[in-house]
Amino acid sequence: MKPIVSQDADVLNSLRLATKNLGIELEDAVIKMGLPPDLLKTPDQFVPSLLFNSLFEYLAQDYHCHDLALHAANLLQAPQLGLPARVMSLSRNFKEALDKAAQYGAFYRDTGPWQHQVSDGLVTLFKPANPFGSQHFRQRNLFGTAQMYQLICQLSGNLWRPSRVSFSFPDPGARFTYTFHDFFQCDLAFNQAVDAIHFPEGYLEFNITSADAYLLRGVEMHIEALQQEVMTGNDLLARAKLIINQRLSFASCTLEELASYMATTPESLSQHLAEQGLSFDDLLEQQISEKANYYLTEFHAPAELILSALMPNDEPRLNELLVDKLEGKQQW
Repeated sequence: MKPIVSQDADVLNSLRLATKNLGIELEDAVIKMGLPPDLLKTPDQFVPSLLFNSLFEYLAQDYHCHDLALHAANLLQAPQLGLPARVMSLSRNFKEALDKAAQYGAFYRDTGPWQHQVSDGLVTLFKPANPFGSQHFRQRNLFGTAQMYQLICQLSGNLWRPSRVSFSFPDPGARFTYTFHDFFQCDLAFNQAVDAIHFPEGYLEFNITSADAYLLRGVEMHIEALQQEVMTGNDLLARAKLIINQRLSFASCTLEELASYMATTPESLSQHLAEQGLSFDDLLEQQISEKANYYLTEFHAPAELILSALMPNDEPRLNELLVDKLEGKQQW
């Protein structure tokens, strides 16, 4: 039996093994990026960070392995998508699994929360459009899609097959296209609006062999306790900051996502923030600035890498935000 490791340790180990199989020295790559190699000894700190996403992307680009995420996914002990995946594994059938998991979107360990819709007999399980996944962190985004595919296969005893898998990025071409087809074993569509997995509606009634109502209730009580911790004892602004900070561990956060997590509407949330003299963009920039300072002081990461990881479209703006915070401590 494989030893049980944390989700983060499993993810980092899968990347370590994948790079080794591909002839890449992971520690050398980390050093080339300017990151301290000791980060590889702290997966629970390093893996839930945008700097880990940057490492994934650097490896794929610099070593020309655009299917790296699929190699890593194949080496996981189990799909590591967070608490929603645990909820799915304990549900009675796919319909209950997807409905329940959708309630806990903030806890997905992926570049975006998975959602689903049914139309004309087809289920579309998708991640909302997010440039952090499709443009800047393609490998981490693909890694999440591969794990969702693996999770559903696992829960069905490998009897489930999708009709199509869609990707929000271009076909990588050459031999990589074959790797994609070998992994997903279905039709593939690139350059789509969102990353999605499509399958016939009939599969929603498919029973899950690992279903356990008693354990499911325990997991849901745990999640509800976490949600209660966020939703009570803190004012709206403090709750919003906690949720944004959680999502900044894997991608970014939009106003619509934050409002959904807080069980309100974007309009109502914007109004509440305005009453405190803030916009959503102000709040997001504050939390990005805090995360940047954390990466600088705790990870000792290069400033340029932090800027490109957290605000890849506007590094100068993040640099401005950090001037006052870091004045006298660090020259950016």
